[in-house]
Amino acid sequence: MATQPISQTPRREMQEVKAPELFQFTKPGQTLSGVLIAIEPVIVKEKQAIEYMFVQENGERASCLGTNDLNKKITPMNIGHWMDVRYEREDTSFQKTGQSPMKVFKVLADKNVAPGYEHLKAS
Repeated sequence: MATQPISQTPRREMQEVKAPELFQFTKPGQTLSGVLIAIEPVIVKEKQAIEYMFVQENGERASCLGTNDLNKKITPMNIGHWMDVRYEREDTSFQKTGQSPMKVFKVLADKNVAPGYEHLKAS
């Protein structure tokens, strides 16, 4: 009687999955770059906000909270595209008493979907 070989399942190589780092723009000149993979509403300090999640070149995920300026510039059409978000300056021209100055950003988006992220685009 011939014995059947025992099927061996491949060994899994497990690695820890960490939450994305929350990137905070604190100084003009800071840049967050990566493929935009998600735009989600969140509650921060009992207020509605928008969170943008990116996969950076090193594979790490990072997110940032939307500001008035970012929320106007980043749209769902950018999902799957490489983006560079640079904190340019503060604008005090709209500032009211007790408010922080508005952060102004330069946002660049690749015209093409990043390779490997085509599945994120709506059909």
